[in-house]
Amino acid sequence: MELVNANDNEFFDPTPRLKSSPVPILFISFNELDKNCIYCGEEYTQTIIYGQKYCKKCLLCYLTNITGNNLYLDVYLFTKDLECNKHEISISKVPQNIQESCRNCLIILCFKQIIGYYQLRFNILDNLYDNVFECVKYCRLCGKLLYQRTNHDAITFKLCSNCYLISSGYIESNLTKKLISIIYLPWWENTSVCYCFEKLIFSSDSQKYCENCFTLFIGCRYCLTTNIVFGITSQSQCKKCKRITPIIFDITKTISINSGNSVLDDFLLNMRSYQLNIAKFADNVKNIDEYFVPFKLCTDSLHNKYNSQGRLMKYMPYSQFTNVKEIAEGGSSIVYRANIYDTRSSVVALKRFKNSQYAKKYLLSELKSSYHCCKNNILNKIINTLGFTKDPKLNDYIIVMQYASGGDLHNYLQKEFTEIKWNKKTRIVDAISFGLEVFHNANFIHRDFHSGNILVNFTLNYDNRYKIGDLGLSQSASDTSSDNEIYGVIPYIAPEIFKGVEHDIHLILKIIDGERPKITEDTPECYANLMKSCWDPDPKKRPSISDIYEIYVKWHLYHFDVNYFNQAELKRKELIGSEKLGPEFSGKPHPKAIYTSRSLNSYISKCSSINFSSNTYISKELDFDIDIESGTNVLETKRNIEELNINFCENKVKIGKRIKISSK
Repeated sequence: MELVNANDNEFFDPTPRLKSSPVPILFISFNELDKNCIYCGEEYTQTIIYGQKYCKKCLLCYLTNITGNNLYLDVYLFTKDLECNKHEISISKVPQNIQESCRNCLIILCFKQIIGYYQLRFNILDNLYDNVFECVKYCRLCGKLLYQRTNHDAITFKLCSNCYLISSGYIESNLTKKLISIIYLPWWENTSVCYCFEKLIFSSDSQKYCENCFTLFIGCRYCLTTNIVFGITSQSQCKKCKRITPIIFDITKTISINSGNSVLDDFLLNMRSYQLNIAKFADNVKNIDEYFVPFKLCTDSLHNKYNSQGRLMKYMPYSQFTNVKEIAEGGSSIVYRANIYDTRSSVVALKRFKNSQYAKKYLLSELKSSYHCCKNNILNKIINTLGFTKDPKLNDYIIVMQYASGGDLHNYLQKEFTEIKWNKKTRIVDAISFGLEVFHNANFIHRDFHSGNILVNFTLNYDNRYKIGDLGLSQSASDTSSDNEIYGVIPYIAPEIFKGVEHDIHLILKIIDGERPKITEDTPECYANLMKSCWDPDPKKRPSISDIYEIYVKWHLYHFDVNYFNQAELKRKELIGSEKLGPEFSGKPHPKAIYTSRSLNSYISKCSSINFSSNTYISKELDFDIDIESGTNVLETKRNIEELNINFCENKVKIGKRIKISSK
């Protein structure tokens, strides 16, 4: 079957073997969840198969109001027994359409114009299966065979490709003045859930829309067809009867994609685009042969799985936020806690950048990164970004995020140090390493990963409690368009040496020289060995995040090395009791130790006064080549650095360092 371009064919008929009804068809609902008729209040009756709902009272009224024997409805009647004491027609006559059926003993197997359950639902006894099968095995409109006799599951809801034709087209959006896509479905789409998995808003008995992705569903009650409009427009025309229907839509709902910033608004619109889904839908339509399953066709194509884990980001007016209180400060931003009442979460976090340069540099990048994670189904591993707002007084944009009730992991570990046993430590790192593995498997890199950017949300189950935050520097591994700036916290770019040291060029050189943090006495030997392997100066010898996650799974779930951890826990308690272990006994950090992210280019440029015998490292983790001088990622070539030469001048004394990094 071809997906016909309805813009080029004004005479296209989606159901060529049916006529448009002379009166509106009111006995079915546009909402599959309705239990009672929206017109007369009677409880809906269900068809014998597929569980389709219809109002029997309004159906009888409809049959009274139509004249002639034209086929308006593709309906399958149960004709096992035509004997009826009040039969209105000859018992020898099998009705050819619903108008000829007896009003007193009317039994409907199914409507073909109304989407039925994908799997068969029988409301009859098994011994009647043969009769039912014989009634539905052929298309009533053209006689094509639809079902082969195998078993009960064979009666899947199908439509004949000769009698139900799908088309598409374009119409101008009255919001963006650009062309938006329409798909013309030859059936009555009575779903209550949008293709982005959000509940639909019903604006009339034949119209509904999604306020998340702004997809419109407009049904024609004369033809039982549905137009799916992927955007906002003012009217829609049925391709069969040519009736034009004004669209009922509250235009104020578009405030969520209308911040006034054209760049940000284009981003919000683009993330709501179904172009890739529509292209896949067109390909699937082309592959249709004798028949198709409407439910499966839409599920496989139009259902936007990218958005299945949460609502799409949107613009939120700043007036919606109350009780705004500062809770944390980072290198480039300040985070606030606030209340909001138009989202599913009454408490949110607001991330305000410290100046306009930071906002210009990181705002859109963080929004795009969060959306990338959403598309790759890793939303439950990151702090969900709900959208953004704008402070009208300061005129700056603010990111609105999921609130993490436990703060960041760094402060959580400091505060709860004595309560976090070794088995809990392995469980925490198990969850974090899994999150980072999923992150990397999505071909994504964080670029600023440290304990201050791991957030704790106690309202979630344990496996999803620890989430990756601050995606401002994150990017796809295939993205080479980012700037060359290296940003982060020195002790997390390479392990911290010890407290009491200023985080400056001296610390960088000591790390390069091979110094590492002191491992506490209570650390299990197996754990210490893993730490040392992660600190290996040769990137090729460090374990990947997948290796690390696998080890933690063995420790946490399968209790490998349990004796080591039991002994370590006893030692931990002993050291805490003797005041030899814990944040309060470890000495104060250096006043110039900085644990918030910052630009490190100035430090690296000092190191690069410097003669390098080669310019490139390889990261084993994601096979990224890191150019030391430019800071860019070179994804095509892969070379190993033989030696690193560092010349550093201080107080007129030249210090030469020659450090072996790796060898071929």
